[in-house]
Amino acid sequence: MENMINFTVDKSKCIGCGLCVNACPAMLIYLDENKKSAIHEVKSMDWYGCWGCQHCLAVCPQGAISVLGRKPQDSLPIVKEDVSDVIDALIAGRRSCRHFQDKNVDRAVIDQMLKVLENSPTGGNKQKIEYTLIDDKEEMKKFQKMIREKADEQAAQGIYPRTFDAESYGIMVDREEQAMNGDMLFCSAPHLFIAHMPKKFGSCAEDVSICTAYFELMCAARQLGAVILRFPLNILDNMPEIKALLKIPEDHYVGAAIGFGYPQFQYARGVQKEGKAAVHRLTF
Repeated sequence: MENMINFTVDKSKCIGCGLCVNACPAMLIYLDENKKSAIHEVKSMDWYGCWGCQHCLAVCPQGAISVLGRKPQDSLPIVKEDVSDVIDALIAGRRSCRHFQDKNVDRAVIDQMLKVLENSPTGGNKQKIEYTLIDDKEEMKKFQKMIREKADEQAAQGIYPRTFDAESYGIMVDREEQAMNGDMLFCSAPHLFIAHMPKKFGSCAEDVSICTAYFELMCAARQLGAVILRFPLNILDNMPEIKALLKIPEDHYVGAAIGFGYPQFQYARGVQKEGKAAVHRLTF
C-alpha cells in the first residue's frame, strides 16, 4: 500500500480514541482490528488524497502520530488557558503606524514570523500563498525613491493612481511631511511585506487577506509598527517596469501590502470605537 505522506503510528502510545479518524477531513484514517490508528492508501496531495493539514498529528492526545516528516514533539505548544484579554488588547490597541525608525528589524525575528505565518488558514488547506519581502531598509529606500520620482513625473502629466485625481494627490503631498513622516507612499516603513497566490484558486482573495491580517497582528504582538498599504500598489499599476521589480507573477492575486518596522513612538492606550457597528442577528 502506498503511503507517500509517511504516516506513522507509535502503537505503544496509541489508545484507539479515534480522534484522528474524526479530525481527518480527507477521511483517510481508520482504526484497525487492534483499535490502533491506520491509514488508507495515499497517492496524492490534494482533495483526492491527503490535504497536508496535519490535523492527525495535532489532535492525538498521546503524541502517537507523525506525518509528512513532522514529529509531534517538534510542534509549538497549544495555548490552553484563556488569553482572550491579550488578543482583545492586540486588536483594540493596534494602530496604523506612520512614523517608523530608520532601523532594520532583526532578520531572525522576521524569519520566525514568516515560519509561524505558514500556519494561517487557507481554503482547503491549499497552502499556496507566497511572500514578497523587502527586509533591508536601504533597499526599501531605493524602491521608494524610484516610485516617488515616477509618480511625481506622472502627476505632472495628469496621470494618477486609481481613485485619485489632482486634488486628492495634492492632499497626500501636502500631508506627507508631518502625517506620514515624509513618505506618502510607505509612511517611512523600512520593510515591506506582500502576500500573494495564484488567481486560479477560488479562495485566493480570502487566503491572502487572512494571511495579511495575521501578519499585521503578529507585528503588533512583537511591538512592531505596521501599516496596511494599498495606495503604492495602485500607483505601481501605472508603472509596469517598476512593478515588475517585485517579481510577483501576473497571474497572482495581491490584496494589500504591509509596511512594518520599529515605530518612532508607542501609544499609551487603545481608542473606543465600540458601539458603531451594525449587528444583524438572524432568526429563522
